[in-house]
Amino acid sequence: MRDFTELDFPAVCSIYIEAKSDELQFENDDFEITPLDKDAVILAAFQESVVLIVEDREVLGFAAMYGNQLRAMFVRRDVRGKGAGQALLDAARSRIDREMVLNVAKSNLGAQRFYARNGFVATGEVAKLYHDTAVIYIQMTSSLPAANTRL
Repeated sequence: MRDFTELDFPAVCSIYIEAKSDELQFENDDFEITPLDKDAVILAAFQESVVLIVEDREVLGFAAMYGNQLRAMFVRRDVRGKGAGQALLDAARSRIDREMVLNVAKSNLGAQRFYARNGFVATGEVAKLYHDTAVIYIQMTSSLPAANTRL
């Protein structure tokens, strides 16, 4: 686990386009995913975030944090379920000393289960626009900063 460097950006962009598509795959609408480097709003949020990289000879995934908010956590499709996401979440949680908050697409039940196993609870819903289409997100919070809180 390490901090992001600009050399990671091409790999992060590749992971983003794949994982963002997977995140929204169960929505009712079809989405054309804009690449990270072409989406001014998402790129600005990425650039102001603390970004962590998980790697094993190459970048496997990344997590972007802003304060106590986990803004994004995406892992390459071919390594999901093998501990990269858990390592990212544990590292992100170790960097803060208060509750962590995040939003997860309501249609992304796998991600919701992952966060629930890690002590997160749903605290509300919010609609956000992705290219003029509303996506409902579940707001989740964990008051447990320690990395070893899995149930």
